[in-house]
Amino acid sequence: MGEILRAFIALDLPEEAKDALACFVEKQRALYPEGKWVRREHLHVTLAFFPHLPSYRVQDIQGILEDLGITFSPYRILLEEVGTFPSWKQVRVLWVGFDEEGKKKTRTIAETTHQRLQDVGITCEEDREFVPHVTLARFRVPKRLEPQSFLEWSPVSAIIGEIALFESILKPSGPEYRKLARVPLKGVRM
Repeated sequence: MGEILRAFIALDLPEEAKDALACFVEKQRALYPEGKWVRREHLHVTLAFFPHLPSYRVQDIQGILEDLGITFSPYRILLEEVGTFPSWKQVRVLWVGFDEEGKKKTRTIAETTHQRLQDVGITCEEDREFVPHVTLARFRVPKRLEPQSFLEWSPVSAIIGEIALFESILKPSGPEYRKLARVPLKGVRM
C-alpha cells in the first residue's frame, strides 16, 4: 500500500503578506507566550487536510491541483479581521480572516477542491464549515482573549497565485512542511 502521509492542500501566501503576519505574531507572542505561534514560513490557507494520505494518492492530487490551476485565476484578498475558534471566551485558535470578496473566491476554490477529491475517492478531514483564514496561534488550554486587544492589526492586501500540496512532518520542535506539489493559478509564471 505504501507510506502514509500527513498532508494538506493550501493556498500559499506571498512573501509580503507573510512578513506582515510574522511581525504581528512577534508582538502577540510576547503578550501570550503560552500560545503555539505559527512560524512565518508556515503561514498559509488550508483548503483540505489529510491526516492519513496514502503516498500513491499524491499523483492524483497533483492532477487535481493542475486542473484547479487552469480553472482559477489569481485573486486579491484583504487579510482584515482577527478572529478565533471557537469563541473569544474559549480561544483554541487565533487567526486572521479575509474580506467578503476574498472569502467568496476562496470558498469557491475550497468547494471545487473538495468536489474533485471526492470524485476520485480521496477523503479529507471535514468537521465544520469552511472559514477562509490564516492560523496565527493555537492554545492547548482554551484561553479567554479580548477582541479589542487585537485592534492594532492593519489590513494587508495579498494576491493568491498558487495552490500546493504539503506534507506535514511532526517533530518535537514543531511541524515541518515540505511541498510535494505546487501549481500556479491561471496565468501566473513560476
